[in-house]
Amino acid sequence: MKRKITLLQILFLCVFAGCGAYLIKYNYDRAQTEKEMEYLQDVVRESAAETEQPDKLEITVGETAEEPEEQYESNGMLSRYYPLYEQNTDMVGWIKINGTKIDYPVMFNNSNNVYYLHRNFYKENSAAGTPYLDYQCDLQNWSDNLIIYSHNMKNGTMFHELLDYKSLGFWENHRIVNFDTMYYRCEYEVFAAFRTAVGSEDEFKYYEFINAGSKQEFDDYVARCKELSLYDTKITPQYGETLLTLSTCSYNVNDERFVVAARQISKK
Repeated sequence: MKRKITLLQILFLCVFAGCGAYLIKYNYDRAQTEKEMEYLQDVVRESAAETEQPDKLEITVGETAEEPEEQYESNGMLSRYYPLYEQNTDMVGWIKINGTKIDYPVMFNNSNNVYYLHRNFYKENSAAGTPYLDYQCDLQNWSDNLIIYSHNMKNGTMFHELLDYKSLGFWENHRIVNFDTMYYRCEYEVFAAFRTAVGSEDEFKYYEFINAGSKQEFDDYVARCKELSLYDTKITPQYGETLLTLSTCSYNVNDERFVVAARQISKK
C-alpha cells in the first residue's frame, strides 16, 4: 500500500531544501571572501617586499640593518597599495590591527554610504562587504574624525574581532591600529571602546561627528566616548588631533553598535 505524502511533509522538505541551499551558498560565499582577502593581502605584501629593499643587502656582524625606505609612485601614492588602487580607484587606504584578522582594504563612495556594505573589493555582491570610510569624511583636508564601518561576521572576519576590545587585557596588547591612506602610513592609539544602540533614548550618535566646530565640541565628543568606555585607558585626545572611529554591529541587543575610538599618534 502506497503512503500518501501530506502537504505538511512537502512543506517540510521544501524548508529543508531551502535551508540546505542557504548553508551551501553561505559557506561558498564565506570561502570566496576569505580567498579574495588573502589575495589582496598577498598583493600588498609582495608590493611592499619589492619596493622596500634596504640599501645594504648584506649585513656584517655587529652592523645594524637599515630600516627599509618607503617607496612612492610619481603621483605620491604609496607603492605598496598602488597595484590594488589600479584595480579599483574607490580604495582609499588599508586597515590593520596586528594579532587579529583585521587586515583589509578600506573603500569609499562619496554618494552612497552603504555601497560597500554588501559589495566586495570588485564591486560584486557579497554578504561580508568590505570595510568602508564614511562618505562625509575627507582624506584630503583630513576630517577631525575618520569613521570606518564593517560587518561583524560570525566566521571571525571583517570587524568581528573589534568586540575583543571589551576586555582591558585585549586593549593592553592591541593598543595600536594602523590605518594607512593611499599617501600616508598612520598609527592610531585606542582610547575608548563602547556600545551604543541605534534609536535608543540614550543613543550616542558618534557617526554624526566628522568635524569639530570648536574645541568645546571636540572635547565634548571625546568626553562622551570616555564616559561610555568599558574601561579607562587614561588617554585623552587633544583638540587638533585626528581621531579614528571603527564601528560594527555587536548583536548584544537589537541595533547595537560596538565602537572603538582612537587618536592619531603617527603620520608619515
